[in-house]
Amino acid sequence: MSRDRRPVTIVVPIYDDLPGLERCIQALLETVDFSVDRVLLANDVGPRVDAIEARVLELVGEHPGFEYTRNPRNLGFVGNCNRAVLELDRTGNDVLLLNSDTVPMPGFLDEMTAVLASDDAIGVVCARSDNATIASFPYARRNPRATLPPRRTRELHGRTKYLLPRHTVSPVAMGFCFLIRREVIDRFGLFDEVFSPGYGEENDFCLRINEHGYTSVLANRALVLHTGSTSFSGDRGPSLRLEHERILLERYPFYAGAVALFLARYRDAVDVFADAFLPDDDVVRVALHLPTEITPEVVARVRDTLACAADDVVVTVIVSKAQIRSARQAFPGALIAVGGRPRQIFDVAVALGALTTFAQLSALNANAPRWILVDPVSHDIRWSHAVANHRASAIDRILRRFENQSTSWRGGDGLVELIRMAADTEIDPASLRARWHAVSDIAEATGLLVHRATVSLRRLTALSFGARNPRIVARIRAITGRGA
Repeated sequence: MSRDRRPVTIVVPIYDDLPGLERCIQALLETVDFSVDRVLLANDVGPRVDAIEARVLELVGEHPGFEYTRNPRNLGFVGNCNRAVLELDRTGNDVLLLNSDTVPMPGFLDEMTAVLASDDAIGVVCARSDNATIASFPYARRNPRATLPPRRTRELHGRTKYLLPRHTVSPVAMGFCFLIRREVIDRFGLFDEVFSPGYGEENDFCLRINEHGYTSVLANRALVLHTGSTSFSGDRGPSLRLEHERILLERYPFYAGAVALFLARYRDAVDVFADAFLPDDDVVRVALHLPTEITPEVVARVRDTLACAADDVVVTVIVSKAQIRSARQAFPGALIAVGGRPRQIFDVAVALGALTTFAQLSALNANAPRWILVDPVSHDIRWSHAVANHRASAIDRILRRFENQSTSWRGGDGLVELIRMAADTEIDPASLRARWHAVSDIAEATGLLVHRATVSLRRLTALSFGARNPRIVARIRAITGRGA
């Protein structure tokens, strides 16, 4: 651990969840260099305040690196953090707000402080985690239906962290592990009490300081495991989330567009496809992209491929929204997705026939790190053919810069064999980045991807309604199959 860097005060807000708090304190005892840094435990008078206080004092004992305080009354998460940072901590240190349901991994703080010191424009640094929305690692999964145990995140992070840039600029940082430059606190304070007792306060802080030139970043080589919020039970949590999201969007109408832009463009390609760098099973997951027109020949080829795919080759048929009904009729029992799930990736993507729209190319780019092109565009020298197919030919030229393999149709068994071979090839991060950025840039430049800087009155009204009626919203989402 480096003793040349600025020291940090780690503020751990305490409310309930004693088992999680015990794990957090034990991890801090094992990972923090107390000759440099200190820990402030701030008890916010939860329902078991006396029992938690007794156990905390037992755990830290007379340890000189820990300070314990108990609020005179419950202040809520926002009030607790503000009191601890603005009133109780007089060190002048940078501040790390660390949730009590976290388990920091060794070296996390040295890495986060190194990132913070790397650029004076960085105001906030967040670690990566197994459960932290856009800071989650991996964010997109090969099998979204499977659970993500902390062990998996640790293994995958160990495999890919040095393939990633040291940090990634993001619109906001996640509050579970929130390292703040002291200069920023001195200038702008901390959390706005309008977000009390919690939810959205860290997003508001990041967007507020960003208006003054400070950025928030993800420290890609620091890992902190996170159980997840258990502070608000019943309808209170959903109501707070929706109401505070409405406030955020009213203050920062570009916020939703900024998150979408981050996910589509600013993440490193290794981050996007991290789950494919170290598969957690022996299954090859394939995205089979259909052409614009589903002809009888296409149907026959898809059926042949599905029939030849053994249990260790899982094929998802990727179609446009307009094709979904006919695809379900043509391929009963098959996995079918419209453009691929936003948080699902595949090991291999197959374009079954020439791609004729840039939207198809963009979907292929987002689905997998490896491509196979079946019967791509024929480069016929006749001008009649060239004029009729100039758009598809242009897309094909882009494809051929980044393809893993082109092939003519040789039956379902031949395609499955090529898929297996492609899945066994090592992913080249440099080539993957070049492809990811080239296609993403073209998609944005041509208007295929649009990230809006405004928010509609309809959405604000829906958020207000949802905040007042969270159970009705939950039932509607359950019926329509929409996620939270």
